[in-house]
Amino acid sequence: MQEYEILGQKIVITNQEEAELASFALQIVNEKIQEVKAQRPNLSPQQTAVLALLNVAGCLVKDRRSMDEYRKELDQRCSALMLEVSSVLAKKNTENN
Repeated sequence: MQEYEILGQKIVITNQEEAELASFALQIVNEKIQEVKAQRPNLSPQQTAVLALLNVAGCLVKDRRSMDEYRKELDQRCSALMLEVSSVLAKKNTENN
């Protein structure tokens, strides 16, 4: 059982696997909360939490887009490489026959 605190609210997580993940996530969330508080100190805790959540979600969206672009590029390179390999193998088969 792990107990965490976010903006004065205690959260208890009993599952060990979830607790490990929560610990890492909590670090990210608390960093974003501190950033929001520094930029907008007069916000309520709820507003701070929502802005921090939107910030984290925005980072996630950017990362997903980057991953999608990377996968697309990787697929294109793999396809080109497979064509090259097929071409070399076909040429070799022709030379051997």
